[in-house]
Amino acid sequence: MRNGTEVLPHPDGSRLPPGGDYLLRVASLENGGGFMVHPAERTGVHPGPRKLWLVVRDLPARGHVLQEGDVFKLGRFKLRVRQMVPGPSSVPGSPSASAIQPELQLEETEAPAQDPAADLSTIPCRICLLEGSTDDDPLISSCSCNGSIRYVHLGCLRHWIKGRLNLSDSMPNGTYFYKQLTCELCHSPYPAYVNVSGGRVPLVPVPKTQPPFIVLENCIRESTQHNNRGLHVISLAEKKLLKLGRGHESDVRIADVSISRCHATIRYKDGEFILEDHSSKFGTLVVIKKPRPVDVGHGMSVQIGRTVLQMSVEETQNEPGEKPAVTQL
Repeated sequence: MRNGTEVLPHPDGSRLPPGGDYLLRVASLENGGGFMVHPAERTGVHPGPRKLWLVVRDLPARGHVLQEGDVFKLGRFKLRVRQMVPGPSSVPGSPSASAIQPELQLEETEAPAQDPAADLSTIPCRICLLEGSTDDDPLISSCSCNGSIRYVHLGCLRHWIKGRLNLSDSMPNGTYFYKQLTCELCHSPYPAYVNVSGGRVPLVPVPKTQPPFIVLENCIRESTQHNNRGLHVISLAEKKLLKLGRGHESDVRIADVSISRCHATIRYKDGEFILEDHSSKFGTLVVIKKPRPVDVGHGMSVQIGRTVLQMSVEETQNEPGEKPAVTQL
């Protein structure tokens, strides 16, 4: 527990002193082989649960094996692992990884329903002002606009969005940054997919991404999510390391003063994506969602707010014939 500037052990179940705050809970394993660290429930002075973060640089192997859904923090900037696709498998009968592409749906936004019986032959496109709809380039309603500016050619809208996102077919191995744009007139977000001729097609065709690849989502507060929320799609097909940092050579470049020039890297090895810290100033942290074990002979550092706790488990020396015991330091 923490009380003011002091961090002290506190018996489980007993009442906290005034101003006290739980940080985490540690329980010994039944076999005496170590301890289990649990994120503490919030019952102190701070409302809501406070996250328990794993300090990556202090791990024994100096790396954390990422899982889909993991949230990690570089300085004060947070990223979520949306999708991970490993490299091609050599196992016969296994599905081809190259057939799997990034899922770009950021919000559950659907294109407005269109009347299939509507006569679009005299309806102009609001971008090119040409009338009519064809099978190759249909007129679609992709936002909440009404009246004469409701319809736009699919090809015209795709060309405009690809220019805004700086997308091109020459991107190496299909690495790009994607974000959901909004209509400049009605300000409603464009959907990721639209219905054309009874089929669901992506609003903007993106480069095909070569596996192995990883998709990272910016975790942005609600007040700024429409401006900065987006997906980093990065292929590791021809590179050993994915660099994250403030420097211009970074694959995921984050212009924030809390980010080091080369803050962290993600490497792909033996079917796993491993996050490593590169001696950054403010560290690389991963949210601990489930209880995490600390084994004998190993250690772990965790951060809660501005408090960092370093823990290790060592085996005590007992008399001959006695069962070894473990103690936490």
